[in-house]
Amino acid sequence: LTTAYHEAGHTVVGLVVEHGDPIDKVTIIPRGMSLGSTMFLPEKNKVSYWKKELIDRLAVLMGGRCAEEIFVGDVSSGAKQDIEHATHLARSMVCEWGMSDKLGAVAYDEHHDPASYGMHSEKKYSEATAQQIDDEVRHILDEANKTARKIIKQNRDKMELMAKLLMEYETLDSEDLNIIMEGRWDDTEKKLRVKKQEELHKRPTPPPPPPPEEGMERPLPSTGQESSAPA
Repeated sequence: LTTAYHEAGHTVVGLVVEHGDPIDKVTIIPRGMSLGSTMFLPEKNKVSYWKKELIDRLAVLMGGRCAEEIFVGDVSSGAKQDIEHATHLARSMVCEWGMSDKLGAVAYDEHHDPASYGMHSEKKYSEATAQQIDDEVRHILDEANKTARKIIKQNRDKMELMAKLLMEYETLDSEDLNIIMEGRWDDTEKKLRVKKQEELHKRPTPPPPPPPEEGMERPLPSTGQESSAPA
């Protein structure tokens, strides 16, 4: 149930924020190290992002952990990658892209040794500036957390329904999600759509070839290559 609420948190926040990417589906089927996933479908490949887009993306990343806090009353280690991604993104906003209101349009270079696993880095600024950077990163993440928490609380009924349906069906597609968010969910309609999808995926087994007639040689199987007899 924790995974269902976690993924529902990402999904609901992603569907509500103004600059969120379209969501293809959400699932609680484990894959690799992930207990579930919310799959986004960006409308186009981008190499540049507006600050408002990044702020919304941070809120989506924090949505899973916020949902755990609100509905489960605790947080799990399942939010590890979300927190790492959000922290890296917020630090890039401050240090690389000049998106900090407090520090302004200044690039703070950090050169990391890949072999050091983040233990050592060469900083070209003072400890006081380093503290300001950390404070700004924390502020950005705190604001994203507040946004995610507000959206989840305002859509509590949809969160409850989405988590329940994830427990029942394991995967919800974009059509399911839109119906939930529009408040017109119908179990009968969903079951009909599931049945239709199952029928589409069924492929009839072709009948075996008829046995050769008596006195006729069985044809050799084709190799897909043409051959010609010598003249």
